[in-house]
Amino acid sequence: MNIAIVGAGKGGVSTIKCFNNIKDITISIVVDKNINAPGIELAKELGIPFSHSVDDINCENLDVIVEATGNKEFSNFLKDKFESKCSIVDSKGTWLMMTLAERDLKALEKMDNQISIINDTANIVQSQVNEIMGSIEKIHTTSEKLLYTTKVSNEYIKESDNIIQSVNKISQQTKILGINASIEAARAGEHGKGFGVVANEVQSLSKYTEDFAAEIKGILLKLSEEIKKIDKEVNGLDSFSQVQVNASDKVSSAVDDLVEACDENCNH
Repeated sequence: MNIAIVGAGKGGVSTIKCFNNIKDITISIVVDKNINAPGIELAKELGIPFSHSVDDINCENLDVIVEATGNKEFSNFLKDKFESKCSIVDSKGTWLMMTLAERDLKALEKMDNQISIINDTANIVQSQVNEIMGSIEKIHTTSEKLLYTTKVSNEYIKESDNIIQSVNKISQQTKILGINASIEAARAGEHGKGFGVVANEVQSLSKYTEDFAAEIKGILLKLSEEIKKIDKEVNGLDSFSQVQVNASDKVSSAVDDLVEACDENCNH
């Protein structure tokens, strides 16, 4: 539908704003004798044709003339001039439309304000979600490094255990050697006393080595248990991080849907 708006005062401004937002209505021209009227200025901003004379109204491609001056005499003048060519909405009808337009405009302004607030909030939430995602990614990377470290530590413990077993074998052999040396010293009698002292020292060394190896093994066992605990906690942390990632993805998706919905409302 093509319409012409005559009168570019306050009522004309409201009428322009109202009809300009309706998809199936085209404002063909805005007319006011005051070329500096606010409605004319608005028409310039919106790219709507304008004029200071009603003679520029072309009824051939026009469906309705909306009289927004509120002047009864001028309304009668428009009827006399154009009523035979197209429909005319007089000042009363225009007043009703202006009232509805102003109400709708206030509702639209309120909605735009609310959508703007929602958009701002959504942007803040999105920013926070991005920060959380970055933090979670760092946690995940740290967890992977810790898991690798615990794996390497366990390998070292296994190697240390092999070394301790070798030390125990050497200790056992030294112990046997010491016993044999004591036996030979006893057989040698008086001449074997010095050798007997050495044999005793060898046995003492064997016992000390055996005890020391056992102590190290005990420490390594405790260390292994602690590493298992760390490994368990890291796995738990990794699972928790994944839960956070999934939750953040859902929040991010919801925010995107909210922004998209707001944009659609703004465009309509």
